Amino acid sequence: MARNVTPIGRCRGLLAEVEAVEVDFAGPESVSLAGWLDEWWDAKRRTLSPTTASAWRSSVELYLKPEPGELDLADIRAHHLEALYRRLVDGGLSAARVQKVHTVASVALKAAVRREYITVSPATTARAPAIDRVEPRAPTPDEVASILKTASDDLDFHAFLIVATNTGARRGEVCALRWCDVDLERRVVTISRSVAKGAGGGATVRQTKTGVVGQAAVSDQVVAVLKATLVRRTDAAAAAGVELCPAAYIWSQDIRGTRPVYPDTMTARFGRVRDDLGLGHVQLRHLRHYAATQLLSAGVDVRTVAGRLRHARPAMTLDRYAAWVPARDREAADLLDNLGR
Repeated sequence: MARNVTPIGRCRGLLAEVEAVEVDFAGPESVSLAGWLDEWWDAKRRTLSPTTASAWRSSVELYLKPEPGELDLADIRAHHLEALYRRLVDGGLSAARVQKVHTVASVALKAAVRREYITVSPATTARAPAIDRVEPRAPTPDEVASILKTASDDLDFHAFLIVATNTGARRGEVCALRWCDVDLERRVVTISRSVAKGAGGGATVRQTKTGVVGQAAVSDQVVAVLKATLVRRTDAAAAAGVELCPAAYIWSQDIRGTRPVYPDTMTARFGRVRDDLGLGHVQLRHLRHYAATQLLSAGVDVRTVAGRLRHARPAMTLDRYAAWVPARDREAADLLDNLGR
């Protein structure tokens, strides 16, 4: 006589069969942090610039993989990361460098959540050491004037410094300027690209640091030095029996203007001028700080300065250069005087 098997009985039988089978499955809990970092980095490094990739790789290889990389990914907690950060600081690593290690850990662990290796990233609650707020070092007007005067013997480099100081552009953005980016009649320069180090060590052109494209009005002095530079470049090309290419770079490594000058080349030239003047504390990037601080100190509104610096948000400008925003409290009080009269 056939025996009736209830649905519950059938489920129990199937469960027993499944439990009897040995399944060879390596779940997320068997993945170490170091193993995940290798997998993540293999894909992530292709999306980064060579400079950023080099910095991030050192965070992975020198700090995250040795310890706590040996732990299972699923076992990593915020306190493991915080303990690592404390050890790095105690070992002499700067708080700013440890913050970068934390950034890499955060990006890697967030990717592990997307892959469903873990449900929550421990980096979201881990605290990296605070960085002491340091006001940007801006050279004085006299220091900038001395640098520009000393560089005036090198006409092309002098023009580079004038444009960089007037626009507040980053060195890579100035290196990426083409003649088609300049409207000398309207006195406007369009900044949409930047030159950086390529994977092979040469120069590569990419978007600006913040991805922001903007226009900057320029002074009569900038127009004059650019006009003179264009004449020199055109005459030099003609003397060599060639013409400037249609999209020639203003500062180029070749006579036709097809290749942009490398930012480190301009930094080295700046260093020689600076050292001759005994101004070793001034760096090329400080010309950008100079432009920002001079404008803010003169009372130019933060939104205008932010647009000129191509910051993604005015809050970035205010956060970085708040010390140079002039005090307007007394003016505000006077505007609200005689209330009710």
